[in-house]
Amino acid sequence: MRTFTALLICPVIALAAAITPRAGSVPEGPWTAGVWRVPATDDYFFVGDAINASGGKFFVNRNTSAYCPSGIDGLDCSAYPGSKTVFTGGNNTISLDVAVPGGQQVYIAADGSLSYTIAHSAALPDGAVATGFRRDRSESFGAPVVLGHANGDYYESWLMCPVSEGEPRERTYQIYVGSGKEGCLNTSVRTYTSSGPDAWEYA
Repeated sequence: MRTFTALLICPVIALAAAITPRAGSVPEGPWTAGVWRVPATDDYFFVGDAINASGGKFFVNRNTSAYCPSGIDGLDCSAYPGSKTVFTGGNNTISLDVAVPGGQQVYIAADGSLSYTIAHSAALPDGAVATGFRRDRSESFGAPVVLGHANGDYYESWLMCPVSEGEPRERTYQIYVGSGKEGCLNTSVRTYTSSGPDAWEYA
């Protein structure tokens, strides 16, 4: 579904302008991600609120969901608390930084929702897009490292779509790329150097 894409042309252009890269300045290694929203037309501010993996999708204001199997010789699950969502990559593709063999790939589902594969499987659903991701050093104040997704010659907008009721800063939001549902908020995504892996696998 791309119903709302046309309404987001201006935010997309602004986002693309904000992530003019500085070559060679993006740190390597694992990273976490957070939404960054300083709006001009409302007071719903988000400054680095964590994007967490849960149930195959990504959310703000929902805890990370992780799993580590017990009873396996040589596997110390205390080394994988699953307390945060850690990513790796960002040069065309992104994966979750996990210890499980085969890893878990991040992709955009056909409905625009940011998603990830189950452990032990690299299968992607019909209509999924797993390429086009890019981390860049922004020229904006503080020179943050931002995450974008390119669709041809332009960057698609990041969206936070509410999946719960309540005060806007306290709702749970699902992350979409390019298009979403009714009531979504435009945002940008910043990335932060982290340690990892923090989870054996994300559930």
